[in-house]
Amino acid sequence: MEGVRRPQDVILTLLCQGALIARGDYRWRKYQDFEHFQNEVHCDPIKSRHWQQLADSIQEGKRGSGWGSTGETTLQLSELGMTDCPSHEWEYGSCRFSYAVVTDKLAPWDDDYMEEWFSAWDIDVWPNDLEPTIWDDRPEPETAPPTPNTNKGGRPPAADWELAALEIAGRYYRGDFKPQTIADVGRELALWLGKQDLHPSDSVVRIHAKRIFDAFQAWEQG
Repeated sequence: MEGVRRPQDVILTLLCQGALIARGDYRWRKYQDFEHFQNEVHCDPIKSRHWQQLADSIQEGKRGSGWGSTGETTLQLSELGMTDCPSHEWEYGSCRFSYAVVTDKLAPWDDDYMEEWFSAWDIDVWPNDLEPTIWDDRPEPETAPPTPNTNKGGRPPAADWELAALEIAGRYYRGDFKPQTIADVGRELALWLGKQDLHPSDSVVRIHAKRIFDAFQAWEQG
């Protein structure tokens, strides 16, 4: 989106917080307590802990990178039979990511030793309050044809909260908007939505405003 230098950072923060949710195909493998675990699914929710692990791996890579370094680290997951695994890959434009984790300074025979690998692709993301609507596969009930006098106003369109969050984040990155409180974000959201003739309740606006404000606070502290 225009004005957002790295929209993937915004999206990742909101996914970690649960303000956005995602579904996709993924494979997961883990070795812990001398046992192997694995799973492979199609179009399932991706838990926020996986996004948080991706975020942690990215930050760890930034801290460990020096001059001229790309920050890329490969790991040896011997118990999973995987070698030279990148600690993380985040291909935002291709809707895929992966990470690998291994317990530092422990041997495979130690009680607390753990290896984990996760890879997801074909990812779709949207605000969490749209999840029931998007994945409600129940057929629509049959209804009689409307009479000529039927009110055709219908249900008002739902707000695009992901787009709204990116819009506010863009202003924040450009320095055009520096909120001091959740209410500041709420007013800005309401104004932006109002220009699209969208008028959600104050309580709904506040929920999204708090998530956006918390994300801004996290960026400032990071």
